[in-house]
Amino acid sequence: MLSGVTTIAEPVQGDHRATYREVLAEPRFRLLFTTRTVAITADSLRITTFSVLVFTATGSALFSALAFGISFLPQLFGSLLFGSLADRLPPRARIAGGYALECAAAVLLAPVRMPIAASLGIVALIALATPLFSGASSRLVARWLEGDAYVLGRSLNNMASSGAQLFGLALGGAAVAVLGAHRALAVSAALYLGCALAVRLRLPRLEPGVSDGTSGRARGDGGAVRASLRGAGLLL
Repeated sequence: MLSGVTTIAEPVQGDHRATYREVLAEPRFRLLFTTRTVAITADSLRITTFSVLVFTATGSALFSALAFGISFLPQLFGSLLFGSLADRLPPRARIAGGYALECAAAVLLAPVRMPIAASLGIVALIALATPLFSGASSRLVARWLEGDAYVLGRSLNNMASSGAQLFGLALGGAAVAVLGAHRALAVSAALYLGCALAVRLRLPRLEPGVSDGTSGRARGDGGAVRASLRGAGLLL
């Protein structure tokens, strides 16, 4: 009779499905999830504030729209050209460095009245590098969450991303109205800095390629751009 109970209990354990609470109980995922949500909020805040600054300086709706969208298209080229670097660089340094780079860009845009073309160029260059550290975060989530827990983790990230974008846009309008555009950009920089410090201090140090035990340099896949284009071709 005991053996019968054991036989019945085994498939019940095997049918256990992960929950959102269990996914959020993973401290490393929770850190990535929280910092990513805050960073996306800061990004939306920066985009809104920057477009207001450009419109104030130029009076052109076209330049303002360009300032709003300049951070999106370069990400496509960044993924195509540099996506393979996700396997070649330490993930903690890359994620923290990405947030620090975003912070530096917001600091440059906040107090300095530089030419519009130069400020647009800064934002575009940052967007070009964005896939490098966002890809590292996604790779770590795939390592630390398995099975349906990974599906729930991706679901949480997608929901938080959409919500943070909307909240950041609304926060940008309120911040510009209350603080002014330059101080609102300083708030964005402070949020990025907090994310960079949290990742640097609390995320474990991992070697590149840790998820499969092989570093990117050891795979013999040539230069970063060539490997990235080959990977994009395989996906297509």
